[in-house]
Amino acid sequence: MEFLKNLGLTEREVKVYLSLLELGSTTTGPIIAKTKLQSAKVYETLNKLKEKGLVSFTIISRTKYFQASDPKELMNIWNEQKRKLEEIMPTLQNKQQQSRSKQIVVIHDGYQAYKALFNRLQDELKKGDFYWAFAFKNEYYDSSASFFLKHFHELLKEKKIDDKLLGHVSVKKAIRQNFKDNSNLKMKFTPNETPLGVIIIKGKVINLIWGKRPTAIEISSEQIYEQYKNFFLELWKKSKK
Repeated sequence: MEFLKNLGLTEREVKVYLSLLELGSTTTGPIIAKTKLQSAKVYETLNKLKEKGLVSFTIISRTKYFQASDPKELMNIWNEQKRKLEEIMPTLQNKQQQSRSKQIVVIHDGYQAYKALFNRLQDELKKGDFYWAFAFKNEYYDSSASFFLKHFHELLKEKKIDDKLLGHVSVKKAIRQNFKDNSNLKMKFTPNETPLGVIIIKGKVINLIWGKRPTAIEISSEQIYEQYKNFFLELWKKSKK
């Protein structure tokens, strides 16, 4: 009867309760004989079962006769445990949410680490996901950087990712030239200053630095992600193609 233990009954309590169900109204002697427990342990266990509403007693000629409560009382214990669990559920969920909202920063330093990050993003992003980015400026005049970005956005095109690029008007010509064959990539431009080389994907913001030693700073944070996402969408609406 492992289930009874799951309700919070000890092994001794299960033995005594089940013996009472079989014996009916009885003194402690038959219980001791049936459970093979010491007398003191039987009395102690009977008292605990009484506290749980699973045992009652009557006195006949100054002798106590114990009897098990209706097994349906176990349902009341089950429902009480369920009620208590429902009460603490918001607290448990809040603890889980706090752990999820922890901010994690990973730095991908050097070209190989940089490339490995983009390979991982390529694998993780699925059809229907989005990849939004604040474009670089001078990096589009660097042939290695422009080729790297062009190739990656082609991979996004193959997977039908919602691909948006928001750039500064000063590099509009260079960006359009770089991605002229990519019909999936949506581009807009703004005269406003924006973050440079920033990727926004669900739950993450990734800051990119090209230069002699490419570096990517990957931030997993719901709060930062929401801020960047909202800023991107607000600026996207105001910007022109």
